[in-house]
Parts: sequence; C-alpha cells; structure tokens
Amino acid sequence: MKNREKWYVIYTKSRHEKVLSEQLIKLGHECYLPLIKTPSIRKDRKITIEKPLFSSYVFVKDNINLDNLKTLNSFVRYLQFNHQIAIVYQYEIDIIKSIIKYGYDIEFSDILPQNFETESKIIVISGPLKGLEGIVFKQISTEWVFVLFEKFNGTIRVKLPAKILKLIE
Repeated sequence: MKNREKWYVIYTKSRHEKVLSEQLIKLGHECYLPLIKTPSIRKDRKITIEKPLFSSYVFVKDNINLDNLKTLNSFVRYLQFNHQIAIVYQYEIDIIKSIIKYGYDIEFSDILPQNFETESKIIVISGPLKGLEGIVFKQISTEWVFVLFEKFNGTIRVKLPAKILKLIE
C-alpha cells in the first residue's frame, strides 16, 4: 500500500535543512524538504525566498539504515514520539505536498495557539485536502477561515475557503 509507506523525520542543526537534504540525495536516499515561498525585505528591495515549512525538519523514506545517517554533519537526531522514532505516512506527505502545490496560505507552529476565537471541528469536503479533519482557528471573513491541522507533531495553519468546509457534529 503506497499510502502506508513510512517516512522518518530528521531533526537538523539550525538552518541546515537544505544542506542535509542535499547530502541525503547524494547518498541516494529519497527525502522530502517542504519549502514555501515567503516575502523577504532587504535594505534596498523586496524579494521572495524559499524557506522550509518545518524549521530543522527533513523527511526521509524508510528504506534506509537509520544508524548510517547519524554520521552526517547536519544530523542532530530522529524525531521521537513516546520514546520511539516518529513515523509519518505517505498520505501525510501527500497532504503537505498538496497544501504547498495549490498555494494555500500556510504556516507551521510547534505549539498550539492559546486564544482560539472558535473551536469548531470541521472536515474538508472538496479540493486537494478533501477528507482532512481540523479545527477552525479564526474566521477572517464570511468567505475565508484559518484551519489548524494537528497531525504533524505541531500544527499546520492553512487559510481555506469556508465553502469547502463542513462542520463535524
């Protein structure tokens, strides 16, 4: 089952996501580094840069010897959950890719916001994120809401049109 393929999350040295990703590719490993475009202001101009969606995280496919990667300079540790190496499944990687591909306004945080304006549980009923469940974080207009998806050892906040969301009772 392709959707059940496993990925591991490597925690990297600060600002070494691209370096580690390049090292993994050179070694023949399949990895994924989600990058988002964001505006950046320089002294003399505004530019758009690509930065990692998840600071210090790189995903690597499971067909590897986990101990071999620990020797790479940018490697810090594997992300763990309940004292075991955390696993991310292919369908979760596909969700991240869809969010980025379709240009949704997106942001990752490793902490859940404390001041929810609304806490309605929703399900996405159409589009590339169809079937994904989340929590409404903020209604910004009658047409757009921010939704939190808590599947990624933190939260991903995505701006979605209200018309593609359905309340879960």
